[in-house]
Amino acid sequence: EPVSIAEAKQHLRIDHDFTDDDLYVQGLISAARFYAETYCDRTFIRSQYRMALDVFPPWDIELPRPPIYPGDTPVVTYIPSNAVYEPVPYTDFRIDRDATPPCIRPQWNSYWPSARGAEGDVIVTWWAGYGDGSDSVPQPVKNACLFMVAHWYGTREAVVQGAMNPVPMAVDLMLGTVSWGQYR
Repeated sequence: EPVSIAEAKQHLRIDHDFTDDDLYVQGLISAARFYAETYCDRTFIRSQYRMALDVFPPWDIELPRPPIYPGDTPVVTYIPSNAVYEPVPYTDFRIDRDATPPCIRPQWNSYWPSARGAEGDVIVTWWAGYGDGSDSVPQPVKNACLFMVAHWYGTREAVVQGAMNPVPMAVDLMLGTVSWGQYR
């Protein structure tokens, strides 16, 4: 997760010896990370993704939830007419890590191979995220997660009587500095 229970408890001003709410706070941290990743359309901590396509697209295969994990090379397999999964050699495609979103495409003057065309005949697997731990997550994301955890910890109902306030505006402002924006 982008922040630890210890960091969240410090932000909430909960004594580190008080452990009754640790499981609840951990759930709030996970919910905050999920919200932040969805809002930004990014992956913060190293995670593996798998995409199934029926056929190869004409050119780019967009890889959602960037960034591609540093040093990772996506794995592409497909089923040609012989009905046995085969890998596409790494040398047959190139990775555009700077595109928004990142994508893979065939090498110059080349094309994707022909897949059989049934459901899920093309499988792309890749790792995404800034790193393996919270130290690689951008600070605005960590702060936004702490703000959300504090808001949800202090307000345990969807709406407070007499007020209908959304998640604090500061969260969206912080996450906006990391978000890819609308690229589709």
